[in-house]
Amino acid sequence: MPIRMSGLVSGMDTESIIKELMNAQSQKKVKIENKITKHEWKTEKWKDLNKKLYDFYKGSLSKARLEGSFQTRKVSSADETKVKASASGSIAAYGTHKVRVEQLASAQFVTGSQLGEMKDASGKKVTVSGATKLSQLGISVSEGEESTITIASGDKKINLDVTADTTVNDFLTACRDAGLTANYDTSQKRFFLTAEESGLDHAFSITSTTKGGAAGDALKKLGLAQVEYTKKDDGTIEYKYDKTNEDFSVKEASNSIVYLNGAKLVNNSNEISANGLNLELNAVTGNDEISINVTKDTQGVYDMVKGFIKDYNELLKELNDAYYADSAYGYEPLTSEQREAMNDEDIEKWENKIKDSLLRRDGTVNSLISSMKMTMTASVDYNGKKYSLSSLGIMTTDYKEKGQLHINGDADDGATMGKDNDLMKAIEEDPDMVMTVVTTLAGKLYSTFGEKMSTTTNSSALTFYEDKKMKTDLDKYKKELSTMEDKLSAMEDRYYKQFTAMEKALSQLNSQSSSLTSLFGGGSM
Repeated sequence: MPIRMSGLVSGMDTESIIKELMNAQSQKKVKIENKITKHEWKTEKWKDLNKKLYDFYKGSLSKARLEGSFQTRKVSSADETKVKASASGSIAAYGTHKVRVEQLASAQFVTGSQLGEMKDASGKKVTVSGATKLSQLGISVSEGEESTITIASGDKKINLDVTADTTVNDFLTACRDAGLTANYDTSQKRFFLTAEESGLDHAFSITSTTKGGAAGDALKKLGLAQVEYTKKDDGTIEYKYDKTNEDFSVKEASNSIVYLNGAKLVNNSNEISANGLNLELNAVTGNDEISINVTKDTQGVYDMVKGFIKDYNELLKELNDAYYADSAYGYEPLTSEQREAMNDEDIEKWENKIKDSLLRRDGTVNSLISSMKMTMTASVDYNGKKYSLSSLGIMTTDYKEKGQLHINGDADDGATMGKDNDLMKAIEEDPDMVMTVVTTLAGKLYSTFGEKMSTTTNSSALTFYEDKKMKTDLDKYKKELSTMEDKLSAMEDRYYKQFTAMEKALSQLNSQSSSLTSLFGGGSM
C-alpha cells in the first residue's frame, strides 16, 4: 500500500474525506461478500442434508422395499454350548432341525521339544534367540553336508537353505511365508508352529534334507522332527512323524463332521452354512442330537418397520424445519468490526439465524416433502382390497407435525403407546399383506428418490440439489467481487489524484499570492 502525504497545503484531512467517500461505495462490495458467504453456507447446508437423504435412501428405505426384509427367521438352539445357530436370509425352512456333531475341525499344531543348554563350536554357552545362527545349534553348513529345511502347506512350499548366516528368525520367516503362525518362545525354549486355518486342506509338513536329498537332522537340532502327511482318496490324511519323543508333539489337522437332518456335512472349519442355516460347532455331541428351531421372527419384522418409520420421521422433520424456518430478513453476515463488538454466543446465535433460514421456501425441499407425504399416504391393492399404512396402525396424529407418522401401541411413542398394537397384530395374522403394503410404498419412494438424484445440467449424480448450478453461481459472485474490488481501487486512486491536484493548485496560488505581496511591498511599514 503506497504511503500518501496529503492535506499539507490545504490543511484538510483528505485521508478521512476519501475514506468516507469510499465507505459509501464499499457497501456494494459488502453486499457481494455477504452474498458469497450466504451462498457458501447454503452449499454446506445442502451437502449435509443431501448426505442424510442419501443415507436414508441406501439404508432403511432400501431395506423396507425388499421382500427379503420381511422373511426373517428366528433361530434357537436347544444347547448353545454345543451348537449355536442363526438364519441366513429367508432360505432356512421353518420347523425343527436335528444336528449331531461327530467331530470338530482343528488346525494342525507342532510343538517342539525344549532345547537344552546349547554350546557353540568353541564350547561357549548359547542363549537361543531370534538372532541365533542355526549353525550355533549344531546344524552343519559344511560343504557336502549342507542342510535344506522345507515347509509345505497347501499350494505353498518354502525351501530354506541353511548357510553360515541363517538365523532362527530366518527359519521363522520361512514358516510364515509358507502360511504358518510361527514363534520361538524364549521362556519355554520351544518352537510353536501352527496352521493359520483349521481343516485338512490346511495341513502342513516340515522336513529337512542334506545335500543329495538324504534325510537330515537339522530339525532335530531345533527340537523338531520330520512331519509328513499323505492325502488319501477319501479325503482323509495319514500323518507320519516320530511319536516316540514325548516332549515333541503334533496336533493333527481335522475337518468338522456334522449330520444335519441325517445328511453328513464335512467342512474345514467349525462354522458351517447349509440350507439357510449357519451353524457354529462348539462341542462333539456323540450320539445325541441338538434341536434347532426356526420360526417366523415377527418381532424382527416389527422392529424393521419401526426403524424405517423412525428414520422417515427424522428426515421429514429436518426438511420441514428447513422449509418452514423463520425469516431472517434484515440479518446479514457480520463484518469483522461487528464480530469484535459481540461475544461468541451472540455471534453464533446471529449466524445460526441466517443459516437456519437459507432453505426457507426452497422449491427443491418442498418437492421432497410433497413426494414423501404423497407416497406414504397412498393406498395399495392387495387381494382385491385397498390398504394403506393407516390399515397397519401407522398414521399422523397432529397436523402441527406436518406429516410425521406414529405407530399405534409403540412403547417408545408417548402419543400412541396406550393404543392397540395394530402393526404387530397385522404381522402375526397377515404378514403377506403387511409386506405388500410396506414394500410397495417404500419401493415407490425409493424410485422417486432415484429420479430426483439423476444427473442433469444443473446437478450431479446421487445429488438431490442443483450442485452444479450453485458452483457456477458462486464462481459468478466471486468474479463480480473481483471486478468490484478493481473498480473501488481505481476509484480510490482517482480521489487521491483529484485531491493531489487541488493541493498542487493551492500551492501555486499561495506562491503567486506571496510574490504579489512582496512586489507591492506588502508586509513593510
